[in-house]
Amino acid sequence: METFFQFRTAEFTDNAQTILQQQPGFVQAATRWQLADSHINFQDYFLDGLQMSVVRGHLQRPFQIELAVERPWLATLFQLEGQVSSKSCALRPLHIGPGQHNLMADEASANTYTFEGEQYTCFSAHLAPAFFSRLVQGNPEWLAKHEARLVNPTPFVLLPPGMAVTTAQRAIIQQIIECPYSGALKKLFLEARFLDLFIEQQTQPVLRPSGASSRDRDTLHAIRDFLDTHYAEPPSLLELARLFGTNDFKLKKGFRELFGTTVFGYIAERRLTVAWQLLTLTDQPVQEVAESVGFGNPAHFATAFRRKFGLSPSHVRRAPQAFAAGLNLTSSAALLAH
Repeated sequence: METFFQFRTAEFTDNAQTILQQQPGFVQAATRWQLADSHINFQDYFLDGLQMSVVRGHLQRPFQIELAVERPWLATLFQLEGQVSSKSCALRPLHIGPGQHNLMADEASANTYTFEGEQYTCFSAHLAPAFFSRLVQGNPEWLAKHEARLVNPTPFVLLPPGMAVTTAQRAIIQQIIECPYSGALKKLFLEARFLDLFIEQQTQPVLRPSGASSRDRDTLHAIRDFLDTHYAEPPSLLELARLFGTNDFKLKKGFRELFGTTVFGYIAERRLTVAWQLLTLTDQPVQEVAESVGFGNPAHFATAFRRKFGLSPSHVRRAPQAFAAGLNLTSSAALLAH
């Protein structure tokens, strides 16, 4: 098991237990840290040139942990709940708040991070530089973005303010967390879903700061959270703006700048993602799924679903277990082996 870093904070090492499990082609490690009324669970997967980590916990106070770096790395980090910060990551202060993600690289021999949040959930993937180079060199657009770093590797944080985690990215991470497979198929699945997530991140538009005030950004995040649970029957744009004490122009402009999509684009994405989950994880009939996510017309639902996933809802319903792991398993694995 070749790690990128080791924890060396006494408070952590003295109160943590790790169980290792060797599987075909990779090692899985489950670590639980608990002290008083706080706890964190680490689920790590060690593959060739890649370490994926799911960190979930409950923190009553900020938790500080020091990493001793074993070898150079690049990392993609998706902060779903809570926040993480460092006084010096990639030669600068780092902060990734809830609902944000970033790409970074650091070769410091040690670094200290602070986890905060009563509920804490994040996903990270650490890559060996050679593995990262292999991924981006086959895509001209990605290569143009990262070529200078490949030629002259230096510490960096790609987007200091961070980017908003999209619905699609959340869905992929959830599938990694809930991976139903074991053995060689699990390794294939994890590699494939990581690549799908990497592709989603690399193709996400680089958002410029919107210039919105902190209060406006808080309002937009509250609106997005509201849409996460009211996607089936959302209010009109004007009603939504009034509900949150803003105006429709500021809502349309600010939402697109902050989240990289329109309000109704976000709703459509959310509906289809939930539909996929219902079709693969429940026994609901296709028409019932369509209605539950807000599609009154089954034909419109089928068209939108096929456009996004390349498959019809009925095709997925006929063999849900075959698709519960997600899409592009074969093509993603082929890219990894390229």
